[in-house]
Amino acid sequence: MVRLTISIALLAATQGITCASTPSEARYDSPAYNDSSLSPKERAADLLQRMTWEEKVGQLGGVRKTLGRTNGLATFNKTAFDLIHKTQNGQIGLGPQYNYAKDVLPVVNELRAEQLNSTRLGIPYVTITDSLNSMWVSGGTLFPGAVSMASSFNLDLYEQAIAAIRDENHALGVNWVLSPELDVAYDPRNGRNGEMFGEDTYLISEFGTRYVKTMQAKDENGFVKIATTIKHWVYGRGNGGVNRASMEGGINHILNDLAPPYIKVIQEAEPLSLMVSYASVDRVPMSINRYMIRDVLRGLLGFKGLVMSDANSIGYTVEESKVSKSPEDAAQKALRAGLEHELSPAGTGLFTTLINFVNNTEIANMIDESVSALLEIKFATGVFDSPLPSIENLESTLRNERHLEVNRNISRESIVLLKNDGLLPLQKTNVSKVAVIGAYADMINAGMYAACNATDPTYGSSFRRSLVQALGNENVLYAKGVDALPSNDSSGIDAAVAAAQEAGLAVVVLGSGYGTFDLSEFNNRRTDGEGFAHADLGFPGLQQQLLDAVLDTGVPTALVMSSGQTFVLNESTMRAGAILHSWFSGEFTGDALVEILFGDVNPSGKLTVTMPQANGAFPVAYDYLASDDQGGFATATLYDWQWPQVTRYAPLRFGYGLSYTKFEISSPTVTSCSGNVTVNATVTNTGDVAGKEVVQLYYRPEHSVIEFPIMKLIRFYKVDLEVGDSKVVSFTVPTTELGYYVDGEWNVDYGNYTFWVGSSSRTEDLQQLNVTVSG
Repeated sequence: MVRLTISIALLAATQGITCASTPSEARYDSPAYNDSSLSPKERAADLLQRMTWEEKVGQLGGVRKTLGRTNGLATFNKTAFDLIHKTQNGQIGLGPQYNYAKDVLPVVNELRAEQLNSTRLGIPYVTITDSLNSMWVSGGTLFPGAVSMASSFNLDLYEQAIAAIRDENHALGVNWVLSPELDVAYDPRNGRNGEMFGEDTYLISEFGTRYVKTMQAKDENGFVKIATTIKHWVYGRGNGGVNRASMEGGINHILNDLAPPYIKVIQEAEPLSLMVSYASVDRVPMSINRYMIRDVLRGLLGFKGLVMSDANSIGYTVEESKVSKSPEDAAQKALRAGLEHELSPAGTGLFTTLINFVNNTEIANMIDESVSALLEIKFATGVFDSPLPSIENLESTLRNERHLEVNRNISRESIVLLKNDGLLPLQKTNVSKVAVIGAYADMINAGMYAACNATDPTYGSSFRRSLVQALGNENVLYAKGVDALPSNDSSGIDAAVAAAQEAGLAVVVLGSGYGTFDLSEFNNRRTDGEGFAHADLGFPGLQQQLLDAVLDTGVPTALVMSSGQTFVLNESTMRAGAILHSWFSGEFTGDALVEILFGDVNPSGKLTVTMPQANGAFPVAYDYLASDDQGGFATATLYDWQWPQVTRYAPLRFGYGLSYTKFEISSPTVTSCSGNVTVNATVTNTGDVAGKEVVQLYYRPEHSVIEFPIMKLIRFYKVDLEVGDSKVVSFTVPTTELGYYVDGEWNVDYGNYTFWVGSSSRTEDLQQLNVTVSG
């Protein structure tokens, strides 16, 4: 097998190639599928009837790992590519995250051009990648993670961030992204919570809708810029927080607790595709779950787009679940269940076995439906009609100043201040030296779906580097203390303690999740991310011992957490004078932390997940059922968990986050009229500095047909107020939105409702309003 390193200069000549925007007279006398004035469905129908059986089956998969990487260089293995491409040629991916876009584009462009010019019908690839907080490959703007940006509670700013990520993907020729993730971050043990928006279905719905609408905006020719994939249907409450674990629950649980984000995004944004999860739901793996795909997703919820597998998930029904007898059996079951496209990173897709069923009318008809769904995405995104992307446009688009400024702004608003006993903000005139402690202080911890080498300055500034830029190298005393990955080596703790004592002020940065898909040498030691659930929600390795040693000195200390996950903050940890969660980093998170620490930026982030009080004290989400909050019997009635003695009501709750100023929410009113509930409240900045507050509206009916959570978020709005300024915030909620599903039917209760308006889901931050809703 020959491995080739593609010459970038040689491939640059492909930049002027265009797709089939002008139909060839020699090809079927200008067939209708080349007519861009027709709809994607009409064009797909015409092309489908011209395709051979082999061409159809080939569209059901593709080559995900198009490029490789050897000794720091992008490489292309033609032999390996052709082997997969022969039977799986519907889409292509880009390969390793550490390859740079400028090196990837010429290679992929040559493959795109070859596909157009050498195949019988000129059916182009669709280029597909993951895209959470950046492009999949390196060289673009690196935004904070999904859970980070959701913590901003700023939908307009998030939309700007996604528009930047979209335009950078588009400049690379990406047509289809495997995002957004609409799963509910319900279990804090789940290693994928950093990819999600949070634990509340309304919040997820709002951010997910913005993502899809923004990505799928149309260009000047009417083509969708980037097709989206909502995922993972359904997922989020796997047993033990384990990635591919089964899930319990009936249809009421699924439709009310897991599906609401999908329902809203499907109804309001019309995503072009959906990915099923790895989970077995009610003992049926989602890849072959006909009821959940055809009856619920298609029938009840009305989803019209393409349905695809997760990576290798069809094969897992043979290897893991053992509900399929063979690869052929698994492929048929998946197709019958409603899967229309297969993701197989290694090129071992099982839909290739369907080539043997050319005489099976049932299989042939379903394959026609599947191929048509993919062709419609190709026509909708303009891959038949648009020019191939150019290096010139790529260079002018990636990391332009507008994108960088949006990134700076959302990084500032994504950090949550959880505790402050007066330590912050720091005064530069009073700070001579700062001890920066912890391995996570000197890396960009962006999550495994980000194109980021955590220790490479090319990807942005770590907190340590940002602080050095602000104070000078001589005023920042850095001590790693202990390793980022689990280790028994405590030899660096003494040096960290000494640095804290010398500086008289310490910032300790602890976290989890170091590494990406490319860092295979670390993967067995990872502490967060896909496939890495948390049996313990403390800081991995010896990080807690490091923090305790610094706190024991009595030196004023701020704790910064860096991760996609939540942590249990024990009594020792809470001794820190200030605690912030920066979540997954973007390239400007370090700068934003420095700005917040010194008061140049007023923190305004809010928790999108509730932080548990103890290992095992979960589920912990704020919107639990009343029957879940029972403390026992006889004299043991105060606590859900008797040791440690903690209740379901965790203090660091959803929606909570501190500011350097004070806000007063006063004069709330509620009315119910003409099918709407309207809540008004006046917000005033009564503190000493300008700031931003998130006004949140929660509700519940007095009585319900099935059990209803103690409260649910229904609206939120972020206000920006100067000192002394006030603003009236008005929320209008159609009565129909107050409902829920009962055995598959939408039900709205009429009668008495309680609404709460405030700055978090904590009782002390809310004001209660009562109203009668009539039909």
